Amino acid sequence: KGSKLDYLIHWHGYPVSERTWEPDTNLTHVADLLAAFHKTNPAAPRIITASLHFRPYENYTATSKPRSDQPLSQYFPFSV
Repeated sequence: KGSKLDYLIHWHGYPVSERTWEPDTNLTHVADLLAAFHKTNPAAPRIITASLHFRPYENYTATSKPRSDQPLSQYFPFSV
């Protein structure tokens, strides 16, 4: 979906100067080689196929309001 991944291909029997960048859509016939490449190079970029689900933001650091059964001096230790 709009994501494109290219691989630098070294063609068998050709010099290094003949390497080409090929989109992953052109490499469907070598899926086993791509899987082996990603297994030996886990940090290599790849297209993420899983969708990510995010939870709504909840603020766990908000201060609570003083309870009516506790004296205000607990929250305001100074006299007015």
